[in-house]
Amino acid sequence: MSKSKRNTIMSGNEAIVRGALEAGVGFCASYPGTPSTEIATGLFDFVTEYDIHVEWSTNEKVAMEVAAAASWVGIPSLCSMKSLGLNVASDFLLNLNLTGSGKGGLVVVVCDDPKGHSSSNEQDSRFYAKAAKIPLLEPSTHQEAKDVTISAFSLSKRFEIPVLIRSTTRLSHSRGLVEIGKVSPKTRKTHDLQEHLYNVPSPHLRHKDLLKKMEKIAEEFEKSPYNTEKIRKDSNLLVISSGISSLYAKEAIHIIASDNISHLNLVTTNPLPKNKIAEHLSRANQVLFIEENDTFIEESIRALSTELQEIPKFFGKMTGHIPSYGEMNTDLVLTGLFTLTGREEKEKTEHEPRLTNLLVERPLTFCTGCTHRNFYWAVRTVKKRLGGNLVVAGDIGCYSLGVFYDEAMDTMHAMGSGIGVGSGLGQLQRFGFDSKVISVAGDSTFFHACIPGLINARHKNADLTFVILDNATTAMTGYQVHPGSNIQDENLRRVQIENLIKAVEPDFFAIGDATDINSMISLLHSTVQKRGLKVLLMNSICRLEEVKRKPGIVGATLVKIDRSLCKGEKCKICAADFGCPALVWDQTTNYPVVLDHVCVRCGACIDVCPHNAIVEGE
Repeated sequence: MSKSKRNTIMSGNEAIVRGALEAGVGFCASYPGTPSTEIATGLFDFVTEYDIHVEWSTNEKVAMEVAAAASWVGIPSLCSMKSLGLNVASDFLLNLNLTGSGKGGLVVVVCDDPKGHSSSNEQDSRFYAKAAKIPLLEPSTHQEAKDVTISAFSLSKRFEIPVLIRSTTRLSHSRGLVEIGKVSPKTRKTHDLQEHLYNVPSPHLRHKDLLKKMEKIAEEFEKSPYNTEKIRKDSNLLVISSGISSLYAKEAIHIIASDNISHLNLVTTNPLPKNKIAEHLSRANQVLFIEENDTFIEESIRALSTELQEIPKFFGKMTGHIPSYGEMNTDLVLTGLFTLTGREEKEKTEHEPRLTNLLVERPLTFCTGCTHRNFYWAVRTVKKRLGGNLVVAGDIGCYSLGVFYDEAMDTMHAMGSGIGVGSGLGQLQRFGFDSKVISVAGDSTFFHACIPGLINARHKNADLTFVILDNATTAMTGYQVHPGSNIQDENLRRVQIENLIKAVEPDFFAIGDATDINSMISLLHSTVQKRGLKVLLMNSICRLEEVKRKPGIVGATLVKIDRSLCKGEKCKICAADFGCPALVWDQTTNYPVVLDHVCVRCGACIDVCPHNAIVEGE
């Protein structure tokens, strides 16, 4: 092996970063979202060494726009996001495809989240490639994640077209062996902005040009080295897979140890290598499709097969042989293979039930000392005072956990949807809707997607209370800087949320303290009963980010349980209802216990106890 190449262990996201560096990336724009966050985070580490511009943009649409601008003037650009983020950016993408991405090269990486580990859905983003008529690459291994990224930049530069790379959670966050090459320092110079960066008055002609590009790309994909095959001479069954599912397919085929199963792994999934696929279909009696999440290649190949003289029998998600929801895994592939080969599944080992019983159920909850818990405790209290006549509309962020906190949050969809839904509910009084309405969002989400909804609520005179939980960071994805963060790089200027709110001119505005539960209850209770548009900016704290910035620093308030005042099993409010991980129930004594090694000493539980049994102490 040459000195410029060596093997190392990388996650899928790290491999994409490495591929971008080897391809000479000069500009990266992103908005944090699991499972894609580590791509931009990784490139931040090389800003100085390779003179790269990396930014956390206000949202994904803005990220794609600024990355496209860089590509238009000759800078190789990367734009990464999660699946839901591509929804936000899609409006621009479905115009950029016609305009073209210029000579710099623009690679868009989208990381889907099957089963919705960190998402509100399990969307399949590949259909955006088909809608936009742009190339789509799906790496199945960590090595491919790096290599495909390099190829994507080359493809984008040559055809001046954005190229979409799709990863999924298990590839993004698992680790594997990657052979890395040399990152050559490149002098990047911009050129003048190209002409005619718009599609009017004849977008149909731009569409025609795009289709010609895709025809040429399809010819290249027929010869792509990434589409690998393992064909057996006497094979009756062909497995066609894409992405990380190809590893599950390989493992399942190895386990079943059959000489009658062939395997085709597709990496270039839009446009498909039709001739290569048709050649394999002509030799197969049965075809099993393995992919995450939806029937993307299954539908496309079924349509392609209509041009064949003899059509094999197709099996997959559309026939129920592979589940149409959730994550793919080796066991699911094995089940499909056993069914199609007529063999019986191996019995579960005697150890599996015992191992399953050892798993500890871990419900989703707020972190110790999280001020979002304080807010929802206040919401629950106010809701009781109002006889349940309160609706809380929210969206994505750490505060989404309100749906698990005694269902204190009633709606939760996309970023910015809380204020949008609230704006609608706040106009329904004439139809008999008489509930008080609270919309809730975090500070990063406010900048990302809430401003249009807030303006709409003001314009329509909606009757609602909009609460912004401002902990001055993007806490859910790792404390990334946003326009309102307290700590900014020296070349960035902070944008005050308070100033933006005041510009909208709400009927009532106040700043509260989310660390003071009693005052927050009073503020919420009085505010929701006022008429008109009310906005509360709650100063919050992310305890994890606080510890990260100041290692070893915790709150000043040591707490303990005064058993002479504690009601024990007759109450249980602190351990059972408030839900702080530092407060647990001792089954032997039937009293709550403070776990000192978990407690961050925020003192919130002191306000929660109705018997004053939680006190400051040494």
